[in-house]
Formats: sequence, C-alpha cells, structure tokens
Amino acid sequence: MAAARGISLHAIPPLAAIALALGGCSSFASAPMAETPVAQNGVDAASAARAVRPAGGSQELYIGNILGGVLLYSTGKNPHEVGDIANQLPRVTSVWVNQSGILYAFTDNRNSPYETIEEFEPGAQTPFFSLVLQHYGSLVAADAQENVYAQGLNDQGQAVIDVYPPGSQQYAHEYVVPSIGQVSGIAGIAFDSTGALLVGVAALANNRQGQVGAVFSLDSSSGEFVNLNLQRDYGGLIATDGKGNLYVGASTEISVYAPGATNPSRIVRTKDTIVALTAASDGTLYVDTYEEGIVVYPPGKGHSKNSFIPQAQVSGLALGPG
Repeated sequence: MAAARGISLHAIPPLAAIALALGGCSSFASAPMAETPVAQNGVDAASAARAVRPAGGSQELYIGNILGGVLLYSTGKNPHEVGDIANQLPRVTSVWVNQSGILYAFTDNRNSPYETIEEFEPGAQTPFFSLVLQHYGSLVAADAQENVYAQGLNDQGQAVIDVYPPGSQQYAHEYVVPSIGQVSGIAGIAFDSTGALLVGVAALANNRQGQVGAVFSLDSSSGEFVNLNLQRDYGGLIATDGKGNLYVGASTEISVYAPGATNPSRIVRTKDTIVALTAASDGTLYVDTYEEGIVVYPPGKGHSKNSFIPQAQVSGLALGPG
C-alpha cells in the first residue's frame, strides 16, 4: 500500500530502524498484509508496466516507504515525485539500485514468505525475481555482478551479511560482522571505490570504550572484517560517492572521509536527526531527517538551501546510476 497522497509522513526514527534490523522486520508495527508472489528467475520484465521516468540525465532518487512501495523522485533544483513503483509491496525497509539500474527492495511481507528482496528491471513495476531470505533483517545492497548482500541475524544470534549469487535462493557466503559494544547493530551497507564491502555498525547500549560507531571493510582473501578505525565516527549510516568519499552519519552529524583517510575532511551538521542518507556520483548528498524531510547538500558543501518532504514514511534512500 502506498502512502496516502497529500499527507506528510514522518521518517522512521533511526534507533527504531536499527532495532528493526536486529530483531527482524516482522516484529515491527502491524501493517496491511499482502501476498508477494515469488517470480521465477529469468522472467522477462520488458513487458511489465513501466513507471514514469524523469527526463534528462540526472540520477533518480528511490525512496523506500515503510508503509509500502518505492517512490521515484527527480533530482536537481526542483525534486518531485515522478513515479510510484513496486507499490504492491506491503512494507519496504530498504532499497538499493546497482550500476545496471536494477532496483532491490527489502520487503517485510507480514506473512509467508515473511521477508523477501524483490528485484526490478529499470522502470518495471513488477519484480522479475523474488529472493526469499533465510535470515531476518532489513538492509540490502548489490554489487556490479548482481550479487545480493542481505543483512540479518543467524541462528546463533550473530549479525551477518549473507551473499546470494544472482538468481539463487541459497546464500553462497555468510560473513559475521563484529560487535562494538554490549549491543550493536548493522546500520548501513556500501562499497568502496575498489568494490570492497563496507558495513556500518552502531552501538545500541553503553560502551565502556566510548565507541558509538564503526565502519568495517571486508577482506575478501580472509573473509574477515577489518575495522577502518575512523576518527569522529558517531554512527553506522554510510554511503559512498563516485570519487570514493565515505559518508558516515548518526544523530545530527555526518563525517566525510576521503579515500583511505581515517580523519574526516569535513563535518556536515543537520538541524534534525538523521534517518537515512545516500550520495550521488558527483558527491551531492541526500539526507533524510526525522522532521525536515530530505535535505540536499551540494558537492563539498556543509550547508543546504534545498529540501523537500516526500509523501512517504522513509525507510531508505538510493540513487540510480549516473
């Protein structure tokens, strides 16, 4: 069910979003239930209904709606809604768009199959594949080879990233993500300029060492995560841009790190609590906040004169290729 038009809806509070990731989406507040059909891999989606697409070559902004569906917004001086794709999905907890323009929507269905990642060809409103997840979670990412990375909790209660090959219902790898405090949770997933997996973790309970956030990079040779030991890392919401800059946000601050740096090159301060963030290839930063809506920061700038309130209860942001 898509959000009702004409009603301004608050974004998900960030701590609630992380708790959602820890406990599994099905424990969140009730929502209308809808059966999500499992499409077969390889089904041609070319004949599927198409969403309206903005003209021009700017990147498109995909907005996950916890109330259902994914909104598509134009970017530029006057961002506005241009489509409502996947509006049959009952509850979308995060979104990702890979370099080929495939949309991945992590969906809490509230009935069997309880959690799926629905995959959409560019412009399609009907998924060409539905990945039924083996662990409860709420976050998704996908690499250039269309491998799907799903955050979850394994049977031992460990925070993990499961990697599913394209078209497969079985994960090929399970990577255990380190904890940084008494209780912590995965808050963000991204890739650096080399294609290495990055995972942002936020502490959810008192931490005697004082660390409240960390970003880990996966060493593909060992299969182990390495702490980047970032300074002034206050949370686990992360994004990267086309130049390899890393954005790490929590509360009302976003630290920006140049490739390979451990000290931030600048700090972006928001007026309200950060819920989600994503970065365009040119470094334009889109930050969803609890009350102010989505605030747009130009490349390299710490102040914004542009914001808008989408008609959705925002659960995640993603930008199309560009």
